[in-house]
Amino acid sequence: MAERPQPPGLPQVLTIHSGGAGLLPGREPVVLMYHGFCVDRRDDDPENLFVEVRRFEEQLSWLLAQGWRPLDLDGYLAARRGQRSHARSFLVTIDDGFTSVLDLAVPVLQRLGVPALLYVPADLAGRTARWLPRPAEERLLDPAALRHLHGLPGIELGVHGGDHLDLRGCGREELDRQVHRAHGRLADLAGEPVRSFAYPFGAHDAAARVAVAAEGFAVAFSVYDDAGPHAVSRIDVNATDTLASFRLKVQLPHYRRWWGALERVPAVRRQVRALTTRTPRRAR
Repeated sequence: MAERPQPPGLPQVLTIHSGGAGLLPGREPVVLMYHGFCVDRRDDDPENLFVEVRRFEEQLSWLLAQGWRPLDLDGYLAARRGQRSHARSFLVTIDDGFTSVLDLAVPVLQRLGVPALLYVPADLAGRTARWLPRPAEERLLDPAALRHLHGLPGIELGVHGGDHLDLRGCGREELDRQVHRAHGRLADLAGEPVRSFAYPFGAHDAAARVAVAAEGFAVAFSVYDDAGPHAVSRIDVNATDTLASFRLKVQLPHYRRWWGALERVPAVRRQVRALTTRTPRRAR
């Protein structure tokens, strides 16, 4: 797929050139994963998907103040190809396409000059996140809003399956619906082919990766497990994260593999989370 032109109006975005002044041999960029956003901590969010927008801005502002460079998809792909890059860089990804992305997150991204990739289930535009028992009936961005977002400087849509189905164990026909046909629907909506994919629930197997690669996506994102360019793990940022836990996640070497391994020892994982995140909810 052709590279998307560098959007205007984002002076802080790192455009990577080989041998550029001030650039260092590539360090793997940090890929952040968000979902929804809110003004005050939500009581109906057991999965801790909705990050308070003030914390979202605090996290991005801290990265920028520490000299981290935000990447768009072109910059990220260049870094993966081994071109020289800034010593510390990050890519923002946002899954699911909740309406709070447009209402709350995009103003922060634009104010700070940070690009983002927005992954949406192509069949559910304008509907609800039916895969979530809570929060019930959470609205998703409609086609007009998605077209608007894809046209904004620094915002790019990506495929998140058709209807947020776990792709593990899917047969050829279902994978065709979730990957190829979902891509076609989102490309029609965006007015151009889209270039990247994120697995619903971060879940993938060999067949899913083959289907995504065959569709021509430049990169696909999972959550904790890496399996080449079509299953790149990300750092999850959730509602319980303090600035301290966020800093730990982005700076700790091999955090993603370490945290994924703790899935096998949930008691230890709970203790680690309790030490690094805030548990009480804000008073209303």
